[in-house]
Amino acid sequence: MKPSRALVLAVLVLGACGEAPLESIGWRSSDWINEPTVPTTVAVVTTTPTVISAERLLWSNDGIENPAAADDAAGILAEVFNRRQGDRFIQASRSEIVAALPDVTFPGRAPAGAEWVSSQLVFNNDGTVADDPSAAFGIWSAEPYTRSRTVAQMSVLRVSMDPEAAAELASGVAPSCARFSERTTEECEIIAVGARDTWLLRAAGGSTVIWFEGSYRYELFGRSFVPWEILRDMSGDMGPLALIGSESS
Repeated sequence: MKPSRALVLAVLVLGACGEAPLESIGWRSSDWINEPTVPTTVAVVTTTPTVISAERLLWSNDGIENPAAADDAAGILAEVFNRRQGDRFIQASRSEIVAALPDVTFPGRAPAGAEWVSSQLVFNNDGTVADDPSAAFGIWSAEPYTRSRTVAQMSVLRVSMDPEAAAELASGVAPSCARFSERTTEECEIIAVGARDTWLLRAAGGSTVIWFEGSYRYELFGRSFVPWEILRDMSGDMGPLALIGSESS
């Protein structure tokens, strides 16, 4: 006699029953269906430096040897002049420039990306140091003269002996912008850097700041990719040339 359909169903139901017959339903799917994990990142705010310490700069001419005694300024300058090759601007080391301009100073900072400094003394044809300019420094992002000036020479500092204008300024008579403006100058204004008057000249090719220290006039030019604010800050952070930077080999 065949069991009835109802009896078979009853047996199947009873066999499936336990303490929790549906407890395992969904376990397999719960192994991978979860709340989505959203990756998170922490934003780190970084500030790209706009200037570096001048101590990091390499001086391309500091390896020049001068046989004159260290305390023989006239002999040192004569040796520099003997290196002339037709140009009034003669490559010179820092110590040679200090021999000519004992109180000369140099910025304690430089535009970010700068690596090298070129240095020159400027002479008259009779072998005396010129007044305007007397010395020139180029601040470069590459070894001097290995790349175009317009690309690698970031700024130029010229130092002139200008006691007459310095005396005027000391007496309270500030030179006008017209005195320093050139044909390419588009804007000129006098700004304060600390307690000192500084002339700011802007042109398409870059900006120039001009100021006086003692009897020296300093003109710091930066190409158009060097913000004038950097030049202003450089002009306000000057120190003795002999004490700035490290000698290159």
